[in-house]
Amino acid sequence: MVGSKRKAISLILVIILYCTGHTYSQIAHKMKLLGNFNKPDLTVISGNQTWNDLTGYFDPKTQREYVITGTTDSIYFLDITNPANIKQVDVRFGKSIYARNRDYETYKHYAYCVSDQASGIGALQIFDLQYLPDSVHKIYESSSLGIFTHTIHIDSMSARLYMCANTKTPQPFSAMDIISLQNPEQPVFLAKLEVPVKPGGSPLFDLVHEMYVRNDTAYLSCGNEGIFIYDLRNPGKQSIIGSINAYPDKGYNHSCVLDNTGKFIMFTDENAGLDIKIFDINTLSDPKFVSQFNSSPMATPHNAYWHGDLAYVSSYHDGVRVYDIKDKSNPVMVAWYDTHDTIEDYLGYKGCWGVYPYLPGRRVVASDMTYGIFVFEMDSNLVSMPELKVSKIDFRLFPNPFTGKIKLELNQTGMEPIDFKVYNLCGEMLLHSRITEAIFEADLSSLKSGIYFVQLANKNFSQFKKIIKTN
Repeated sequence: MVGSKRKAISLILVIILYCTGHTYSQIAHKMKLLGNFNKPDLTVISGNQTWNDLTGYFDPKTQREYVITGTTDSIYFLDITNPANIKQVDVRFGKSIYARNRDYETYKHYAYCVSDQASGIGALQIFDLQYLPDSVHKIYESSSLGIFTHTIHIDSMSARLYMCANTKTPQPFSAMDIISLQNPEQPVFLAKLEVPVKPGGSPLFDLVHEMYVRNDTAYLSCGNEGIFIYDLRNPGKQSIIGSINAYPDKGYNHSCVLDNTGKFIMFTDENAGLDIKIFDINTLSDPKFVSQFNSSPMATPHNAYWHGDLAYVSSYHDGVRVYDIKDKSNPVMVAWYDTHDTIEDYLGYKGCWGVYPYLPGRRVVASDMTYGIFVFEMDSNLVSMPELKVSKIDFRLFPNPFTGKIKLELNQTGMEPIDFKVYNLCGEMLLHSRITEAIFEADLSSLKSGIYFVQLANKNFSQFKKIIKTN
């Protein structure tokens, strides 16, 4: 009888949804939908998937915001500056067809795109974004560095592209390849990841599903084998300096990300019902479990991103979920938006694939496998980048121009911590340090000659200073 009542209630809900049409506001909390982009005539695979991952791009010259995303066949470039009127500024064929997986990263004014789980022949594609909003120019397409690549990651400071789970011909499959972007338009192979061999002769892990890198320390999500932490300062002399292989709710380790301090790592296991985890990695050789959390008992967290004191998670059937993780031992879900608002059985992969919370306009963008691209506005009291009180602070930044190191002197005592950030002309953050002393020195010798910007900020002020790097 109880089961019959539940089925009856479910049927009533289905009828309501069907009669009122698909509405995106039925299951939401403290997230407001500003815009949605979808094209119902696109190729569908596996019964429900058209769209895959996405990333954001901000043009500092025009102050416009974009989404780079993809479908089974193509790559879309969308202007979301006015989210109520999302504009398709360009669409480019993605080389491979029927692609379940595409991945995108931006570096300077370029977008790098790969595909996997697809038909035909894939390639690494590079698109020049400097002519937006008029057009996008394809400047590179080659299968020499990778035919099918599951994910990519770019480290702006070292000008490197990391190609994960990389299939090449005639070379064998590579767990991960390291590519130089010293010339952003002509990527050059540097090295493949060296995977140690176990006593029985098998590799320690077979592939890198996704990875995150900071200061040439790479955090590799390696599927069922867990996380391995590598020192990649010298690609010719690689070493493992830590690992996270035994932990609660262990499954297929999918992706990971660090907080601003670099002392904590958050990661997901792409299996139904397995929680998101946070570990303390202050000592890389001895990571310590901190907490685990999820949106519902059967949910599958896919990608998680750390921004300030909030974690933004694309949770497939459960849509976008946002957690307050100021207290890392006790994460609390504070906002959500179900992009796939059907009555769920939590079977298979449906719903929200990716989320991106880093655009300066403070909007959150997400991709749903069936319903396309969503642009959200968070409640103002939850936004991880609160309004700054513009004020002045006395400081000296010298030498300027500089060749290697640059020193900061602050004329104050009893100071609150200050964020020291370095940006290039494209608005990419190249360095982020937390300053607690009145004198600070940054080594910027790895930067190329040119113009950069330093931002000093805390909750009470924000100031920019132009600096010039010379040889």
